[in-house]
Amino acid sequence: MNSEKARKIFERYNPASGVIRCPNGRAAIRKLMDSYARAAVNLYGIISRDAFVEIFNDQNAEKTTADELYVLLLPLVLKNGWYGFYKEYLVHYSFFNDFGPVPYLLEQQGNKPRYIPEKDEFLKHALEGYEDDDGWWNVHKFMLESFGYSKKLGGCYQEVRDYISYGNGIKELGPILDKHGLTFSSEKQLQTFLDLLMSAKNNTRLWENNGYTPAELHELISKRNKNIVRFPTLSKPRVGRNDPCPCGSGRKYKKCCALFNDAGTAQLSSDECRLFYETWYGLMGFVNERERVIRHKIKPEYPNAVSDMLIHRVREVLWENPELISEYISRTKLSEEKAGILGLWRQNHKKGMILILEYQPEYAVALASNEQGKDRLYGIKGISNSLAHALQGICRRRLKLFCFRSRVKSFMTVL
Repeated sequence: MNSEKARKIFERYNPASGVIRCPNGRAAIRKLMDSYARAAVNLYGIISRDAFVEIFNDQNAEKTTADELYVLLLPLVLKNGWYGFYKEYLVHYSFFNDFGPVPYLLEQQGNKPRYIPEKDEFLKHALEGYEDDDGWWNVHKFMLESFGYSKKLGGCYQEVRDYISYGNGIKELGPILDKHGLTFSSEKQLQTFLDLLMSAKNNTRLWENNGYTPAELHELISKRNKNIVRFPTLSKPRVGRNDPCPCGSGRKYKKCCALFNDAGTAQLSSDECRLFYETWYGLMGFVNERERVIRHKIKPEYPNAVSDMLIHRVREVLWENPELISEYISRTKLSEEKAGILGLWRQNHKKGMILILEYQPEYAVALASNEQGKDRLYGIKGISNSLAHALQGICRRRLKLFCFRSRVKSFMTVL
């Protein structure tokens, strides 16, 4: 939408000719309504006049109406420009240059519940940039401690914050840090940074969530749907230690999956783990040479000399183009076993957004959509460590999943 069209839309719903003198005795109410309007658009981005009036009337003895809302606030729209009217909605000023995203935001909000704090807390959101969680302050503080104060740090922090808050995944995080010349000194320091980012993202109030944070909304949905809470505690079928293993390996249970289930850790033995990663890094090396994602050479060896942060950038390219697996198999001399593993990845890989619901000793319980768009529960095991150890504390993140074995539940490994 060009600026001229946006201006015409704004003037249509906010005409200067509609401004009238404030009715007697309503000046104080107008001032309060102005604070509510700023808070509402900062929290939700967009809100219908009726919903706004309902919030205002519930929290104040003095009542108003949708018609009076328009009369009292229109002069302030034209004077201050913190919010404006669009059809039957009150919208944030960021839409003034393009009203095209408004229907998309309404669709994203859908039937989600609305976050409505008590009056005093609600009005704090009238101050642009107000946060009721220390998540992003902790990220900024950590960056200051790690890199020291500089002008480039401020720009990098804001770019990282915008990318993490409004995007999915972390594939551009490395390039953003590289662009600003910022490098972490150790893997531990980088991991702390990533943990702080995920915590901040999970506790950021989002317009598409009607003001709720992802963590809060997940908790509300979990409480609403009791089935989601019950499924992870379903008992597994009893298998005798001398019975055939239910994974289909042909071995007795006590000599197969019982070894891992008793330990409650990884699903792969040390030899299988090495085979898995050598196969994976070989594929990553091919994708990197083919697409020239990073300057480093990724060799098919485990452990790998290239950091996971860089390899993750190559991984993102692969899952945007999974057909590269077939190309790798056809062009590379591989053992039958490795070719078989790669073929399963090509056929059964799953990518997208998942919710980690609960950590069991043997696996983590996750909720994700299947190919038909229906929610399904998955049990996710780690490869060389338990998933609970690898992902503890992360309640919502974007993961790439590979189907590994399936019987009662679908067990998946995570890369």
